[in-house]
Amino acid sequence: MYETLSPSQEKKFHDISGKEYVAHHLNEVDLSFLVAGTFITEYPYNNRDWDLSPWRFTFVMAKKTGNFICELRHRMTNNRIYGWDQEGNELPSEILDRYFLPD
Repeated sequence: MYETLSPSQEKKFHDISGKEYVAHHLNEVDLSFLVAGTFITEYPYNNRDWDLSPWRFTFVMAKKTGNFICELRHRMTNNRIYGWDQEGNELPSEILDRYFLPD
């Protein structure tokens, strides 16, 4: 059973959301089988030069597998879904689509 992101997943979290992952500080909810949260990011893809409207970042971590799946969503474009296992390997779309529906 996994309770938090691995170091490689924390780096991916930061690279996509523009925020450091700190458990229980990011509007996070801990369910019996998931760790999940959502927030608005001013820096999608950690781009500090971004000066347009913010994006919504939503994430889940499946406690049983340790898989980390996240979505960047913006009202003006399609959502972006990403996911990694505990070692930082990309997850296939079959797993990603269980958590977020592609546009």
